[in-house]
Amino acid sequence: MKRNGFTFIELLVVITIIAVIFAAGVVSYTTISKNSRNARRSADMEAIRQALEMCRSIDGEYPAAVYPSVTCPLTTTIVTLKTTPTDPKCATTNYTYTPSGGGYTLTASCYEGGAKSLTNP
Repeated sequence: MKRNGFTFIELLVVITIIAVIFAAGVVSYTTISKNSRNARRSADMEAIRQALEMCRSIDGEYPAAVYPSVTCPLTTTIVTLKTTPTDPKCATTNYTYTPSGGGYTLTASCYEGGAKSLTNP
């Protein structure tokens, strides 16, 4: 007897295998996307930190704000970071800069896995 096509069990096995491979791909993509956003946040925070430290070395103090740019407080013509970066995912929540005494705290509140902060003294 000649068989035309596949049995239901054979189709079910193939569909299950494809579904498992697809699910693994989605999980991998999500993890890679999260890690790349976090890497971008870390690089952005480092760029802001470097601009703040340049202002400190030029003027002897940190600026009062970092948005829309990092401009040295005493010599306002010196801009160390023309456009302060924004968070890659949370467009409404950018990096939080809090000057305190002779230092500052820079926080990425949308950092996936918990907020990440950089503190100078």
